[in-house]
Amino acid sequence: MPSPVRSGRAFTLIELMIGIAILAIVLAIPRSARNSVQGLTLEADSRRVLRNARVNLDELRRRDFDRLPPELLTVAPDGTVPLSQPHVVPGSLKVRTLDGRPPRPGARVVAEYRFFLPERGEAHTVPSRPPHRVELVQAPVRELLGVFLAAGETLQPISASLSEDRKALVLPASMAGRVVVADYLGDGPGAEAWGSFLSEDLQSSDQPTAFKLLRLQRINNRPGSHLSLLRIRP
Repeated sequence: MPSPVRSGRAFTLIELMIGIAILAIVLAIPRSARNSVQGLTLEADSRRVLRNARVNLDELRRRDFDRLPPELLTVAPDGTVPLSQPHVVPGSLKVRTLDGRPPRPGARVVAEYRFFLPERGEAHTVPSRPPHRVELVQAPVRELLGVFLAAGETLQPISASLSEDRKALVLPASMAGRVVVADYLGDGPGAEAWGSFLSEDLQSSDQPTAFKLLRLQRINNRPGSHLSLLRIRP
């Protein structure tokens, strides 16, 4: 008696293995693409951190020696100590007298503290479609210092406002597709600077000297940077 005719045939082991391999490749494509995007984001973020660290370091070079921490100051009649640098890191201030006595009006004291450095030159392309809003990296913004339009090699000051959540710049439609640069102080992880006195042989000193070792640390959710700068009183 003839055997019944089958309309199909079974998969061989080799065909099954090939199918599984193809399926694995297809499923791996989204993960590979995601990893590539994450890698590019990490690289771009690291470059931004390094660039801003260099800008902050140049800013510390330009600032007056005696106005950088630690500072030698005089206690005011009302008992306060006026610091030269704004935006002091909360909880970082330490004040000590040169003779070890409690601070009093007219006494000379050394004020050690950390202070925040603003973000400088953060560039963004304004979306072509509304809303013409660009998100800032170190948001929310504590203080907006300036917004500029990148026109060739020059920066032109322009008007811009902060969003209600203070996390983005809101720009006029005329800025659509243009590159804008923002200087601001953010509440997010950013840059901190502090320092210490050094003796002539470059050892740490409790007494005021003509040498300061300044430290700059950029704090970030991803790899950051830690730089040092030796300053000598002119």
